[in-house]
Amino acid sequence: MKRLMILMTLLALLGAACTSAPAAEPTTTDTFAPMESTTTTAVETTVAPATTTTSTTEAPVVEPPTVETVPVDGDVVDTYMLEFTGTTDTAVEVLVNGEPVDVDAQGTFVVMLPSDIGENEVTIEAIDEDGNTAVVSTTYVFAPEDGWIAAIGDSVMLGAKEELEKRIGPGTVDATVSRQFYDAPDLVEDLLALPVPPQVIIIGLGTNGAVQPHHFDELMEVAADVPRMVFVNAHVPTRNWEATTNRELAAGVDRYENTVLVDWFTPTEGRSDLFASDNYHPSPTGRVIYGELVAEGIYPNWEPFVE
Repeated sequence: MKRLMILMTLLALLGAACTSAPAAEPTTTDTFAPMESTTTTAVETTVAPATTTTSTTEAPVVEPPTVETVPVDGDVVDTYMLEFTGTTDTAVEVLVNGEPVDVDAQGTFVVMLPSDIGENEVTIEAIDEDGNTAVVSTTYVFAPEDGWIAAIGDSVMLGAKEELEKRIGPGTVDATVSRQFYDAPDLVEDLLALPVPPQVIIIGLGTNGAVQPHHFDELMEVAADVPRMVFVNAHVPTRNWEATTNRELAAGVDRYENTVLVDWFTPTEGRSDLFASDNYHPSPTGRVIYGELVAEGIYPNWEPFVE
């Protein structure tokens, strides 16, 4: 009983203490909104491929230059030095066997080509200003007849080339400016190395320097087996070697049986009408006489050439 009274007394004291304590201040809670995110998301940009527009218009057809030649493919010729001619478009660059040739305002080109026995192939390239190219190949056959004639000369023969070839055959004349007599042995040797060598060789040299006895003999050592060697003497009054050259040519012909002398000097002496202003290159009339004189020296029964 005593214990119950003590417990009740303690509870009464505890209740009084709670009643007299001041009330606690209310607690205020701040609620913050979450911060807005500042994270930037990288966006990969994809560039769409450009749309390809296909044109329905066809590119124009580019025509290469045209090329025509003489001889044409398959022709048979009997001339060693072939005059190869061609025509193409104007303003065109032309190469024959890889070498450039001159083309005139009409598109015409001419080139002299040495021939080999049998087939000879010639390649022509024509290139216009835009780079368009035409390539043409033609093959001709060189089949000389036994007895063909060749001529070797300087600028005098070169001037008379057309008239001379009318009488001895096209493509037979090999003449150039400033050629000397001592050049002849090598040139004749080349001719004689052909499978079908010429039977007659004309030498028209002496305009550019004196002919000496050893020059003549050196040539005839090479040409000993040529059936006929024809020598044309010189008309060059403005040079002091004219007399020496003509004397040695005459003496040389006397020493060798297979030789003939064509006298170009005597019938033209004092004939200014037969020469240009330099008095040794032949005029148009002089060229005809040159051709006639040489033909008479070759053909025993030559009749004057009629156009």
